Amino acid sequence: MRDSALGPAAISPDFWTRPDVTRALTRRDIGELFRLLRQRAGMSQTRIGAATGNAQGRVSEIINGKYQVKTIDSLTRIADGLSMPGPARAALGLAPGADDRTAAPSARAVSDITPRHAVTGPQYPATTQQAVTASTGLWHADAARSQEVLSASLDPAAWNAAALAWLVGQPDTALPDSSQGRAVGRTDVARVRSSSALFAELDNRFGGAHARRSLIHFLDRDAASLLTGRYTDEVGRELCAAVAEASLLAAWTSYDCGLHGLAQRYFLQALRLAQSAADRRLGCSIMSAMSHQATYLGHLTEAANLARAAHAGLRDMATPALTAQFRAMEARALARAGDTRGCHAALAAAERAFQAPQPGRDPDFIGYFNEAELAAEVAHCLRDLGDACQAARHAALASPSDGEYARSDFFVTMVLADSLADQDDAAQACHIALGALLLGEALTSARCVAYVREFRQRLGRFGHDPAVRDFTEQAAGHSLWARTA
Repeated sequence: MRDSALGPAAISPDFWTRPDVTRALTRRDIGELFRLLRQRAGMSQTRIGAATGNAQGRVSEIINGKYQVKTIDSLTRIADGLSMPGPARAALGLAPGADDRTAAPSARAVSDITPRHAVTGPQYPATTQQAVTASTGLWHADAARSQEVLSASLDPAAWNAAALAWLVGQPDTALPDSSQGRAVGRTDVARVRSSSALFAELDNRFGGAHARRSLIHFLDRDAASLLTGRYTDEVGRELCAAVAEASLLAAWTSYDCGLHGLAQRYFLQALRLAQSAADRRLGCSIMSAMSHQATYLGHLTEAANLARAAHAGLRDMATPALTAQFRAMEARALARAGDTRGCHAALAAAERAFQAPQPGRDPDFIGYFNEAELAAEVAHCLRDLGDACQAARHAALASPSDGEYARSDFFVTMVLADSLADQDDAAQACHIALGALLLGEALTSARCVAYVREFRQRLGRFGHDPAVRDFTEQAAGHSLWARTA
């Protein structure tokens, strides 16, 4: 049936589940999406334009590649106009629509949350079986959009309890034995790792909201069936490590979306699965990530302790990049707390570790942490300590990643803008901040908004400076700036 030229767009729900449509959404290829709407949904260019707030000529330009839709505001208008369902919006990197946010879980979702899938608070599971039950329950509830988990509160005491339990705990002598589940082998483990790598790439390039829903559905559908399957202890430990890394990514994406209580639960489940895997270095890295969240939220004592626990937990498994990253996280917490001496001591330890390379010793998951990342961490610390000149110098050393780590590039560019503003160089600070807004145009991230909001507050010191006035006029067209209004 062809769509009417009047009234809401009538698009079959099946359209949004087509593989070619999903690919177009994931790539943010609106020209291809409009072509598919014409071919598969029978919508004319005029009808597409009426639904999405575009003139027919602009729709033609988009379809023929003469105009690119890039801004979040434009993408949101298109998604709203087409009544795009939640999974399609997530593929496009947008937050759920109002109907998706307020809708109750489906009948299947509610009925399937059985006692086996009971949702728990931020407790550290005592056994692997408890970890599997808690993790699968959390994934299932999150996939069903349970308000219990989406609005979960954060418990600072849970960080300390988990760190202590992990530090004194031992790997399980045996993993759960299921005679009912499917047989699981190393090919399945490789599939989990490859899928996680894909989701991580999307997260780095487009922000946590872009791939979070798809990642959670993958964990709920695929990872859950593997964890409850049949495997040898050797394969089981490899599986636990792979799923722990995927759960860690779920924690990061939830944190990036501002779902802090939910993120904390994912961090804790990832840490327990790393213990089941007997992967001490991964467990330490997860505690370091927990420290990052604690610093962001202002729980600075807990943040410093988590970073120190991560470093202490390495024991004889210490490697240059891991040691440097953990000490940098400690420094971030101390800088926010105003402990100049402690921060500089931690930064010196991080730099010493990085000056002693040991090729091949660092695990793959810390491969992103290089000289540029360390420079960015130092810049954050020095900015927070009020050393604007040195902060700017280190921020400038953190070279861009050519889009691979767009969010990290955005963060350090905003730190450079902050540092220039703190040196009363309004014109240069605004110039750099405008570049950051361009870098962040494709990012859907609550953390990015927080960085912009902090810079906006810094601009208040300049009053009616012409450079600031010109900047705010240009910045008004960028989604991240608009979200701080």
